[in-house]
Amino acid sequence: MTKRKMLVCILILVFSLSGLSTAVASGEELRVILVTDIGGLGDKGFNDGGWLGVQMAEKKLGVKGNVIQSFQQTDFIPNLTTAARQADVVVALGFLMVDAISEVAARFPDVNFVLVDSVAEDLPNLASYEIRAGQGSYLAGIVAAATTKTGRVGMVEPMSIPPVIAFTAGLGTGIKTWNELTGSQVELVVKDAGAFNDPARGKALALSMIGQNVDIMMSGANTGLGVFQAVKEKNEEAGIAIEAIADGTPPQFLGIGLDLDQDDIYPGMMLTSALKNVPEVIFGAIKDVQDGTFKGGSHAVGIQENATGITDMRYTKNFVPDKALAIVDKAIELMRAGNKELEIPLAVDNAQEFIESFTVPQELYSVVN
Repeated sequence: MTKRKMLVCILILVFSLSGLSTAVASGEELRVILVTDIGGLGDKGFNDGGWLGVQMAEKKLGVKGNVIQSFQQTDFIPNLTTAARQADVVVALGFLMVDAISEVAARFPDVNFVLVDSVAEDLPNLASYEIRAGQGSYLAGIVAAATTKTGRVGMVEPMSIPPVIAFTAGLGTGIKTWNELTGSQVELVVKDAGAFNDPARGKALALSMIGQNVDIMMSGANTGLGVFQAVKEKNEEAGIAIEAIADGTPPQFLGIGLDLDQDDIYPGMMLTSALKNVPEVIFGAIKDVQDGTFKGGSHAVGIQENATGITDMRYTKNFVPDKALAIVDKAIELMRAGNKELEIPLAVDNAQEFIESFTVPQELYSVVN
């Protein structure tokens, strides 16, 4: 047994025997610090969503919030340690943070820790939240497959780690669903950018995809902002500006956002966004601490808890076939009812294998028959 594992076991025993509560005494101002994933703030997605959750808690719960930005993995342990020395609640973002938060949480048993996007050590003061974001990208996949004019939809993975690959798996199974229900043959093209914070790389990959006849592309983080910039520029080269789309001209190229509602980045050029409602999840965890109901361990949330989904496509819905919208509505109904076929794993190691093994629920066939 490693020293860290032994420390974790001792802490669990201490908590169990003492019945120690880490809730802040009534009347005290709760101090909350967010530690971002690599890339920091300004990604209009995952990290910004985390900060929005803390700001929401400031406004509605009266907590005092702050943020420490990470730009490389070696920042995680020092940033988390600094946060733990100053806060009652430390919120961390990202799959890459698992080992670091497990280590730091074990050293600060009187501080509550919240991790979003993966599962860390099983500690009483550490709650891990995984969001079934693949459900949102599944819905986006149906819409993209129905809307593409070239028959090719792309995914630029900022980094090919299991939570991101789950987005790809959802997108691909949504495309597969449209294909099987309508007899279409839409293809999925996937590229790995290898970095969350590289918009230039994202833009280059997007332009490469466009050269391969891809007209709709999903991506996220700062890298995704480069993808969407490429979409905008290629539309403008085709003589289609945002103002023309607002007047009813269909765009030639479309982006699909991730995590936050990114439809406003380039209105009319963003087909939809596959949501990961990080702000609401973080707000709920902070409220649990304030209320004294905080529970450590693993928590999985999905469309049933309003933790994922897609946007209302306020700029682009008129470009989407009614049949696709009907399939999306039925799929959401099945998800909310707990349909296991549409659960989509929290993390996926191989998107292609998952897509090939995916079975379209029989209930969806009734929409097109």
